[in-house]
This record gives sequence, C-alpha cells and structure tokens, in this order.
Amino acid sequence: MLRTEITVAGLAWLTPLLETALVFHHAVRAAQDDLTAAIDRLHEATANGDFAYYLHIAAAMGDLPQPSGPAIQWLDDEPTVRARWRSLVTARQYHLGY
Repeated sequence: MLRTEITVAGLAWLTPLLETALVFHHAVRAAQDDLTAAIDRLHEATANGDFAYYLHIAAAMGDLPQPSGPAIQWLDDEPTVRARWRSLVTARQYHLGY
C-alpha cells in the first residue's frame, strides 16, 4: 500500500529509500527470502542509475556480495563501509536478542 501511495503522490524517488529500509528490516530478522525480494525491488527501482549506491548498502546489510554495475566511490575504503552498514544490522539483532 505504501508503494502505491508513493507512486500516486508522485514521489517515486522515495521508493529506493523504502526498499532499503525493508532490506534492513529483513536482514535483522534473517528473513532471506524477504531480503532477496526487497533487494530485487531495489534493483528495479535503481535501474536507471539513480541511487545505485543503495544496492551496495543493501548488499552490505545483508552480508551479500557486492552487486555488479557502476562503481561506487565511498569516503572510506569499501571493506570499512561494508562493515559499518553490516554492524547496524548486527547491533539491532543483538538489541532484539536474535
């Protein structure tokens, strides 16, 4: 329903952000099938190249290999960035007792 409201409101640029939040949620829950589906939707939402870095963030949160496609230039090295995004997931899992 939220996806429909975003589209109807003409705010399609919010879709990658929504899908990234869902990736975080599913990664915390270790719901692999839902995580994969959210990443697939995120891939579709960023297919035009806008917000492509969200795919790299999603892969890091899900502890998955980096996606192919345009190279992302981070302020820090890639392993450090990946570790930071992944640590958000593991910290939340710890907090929730997973």
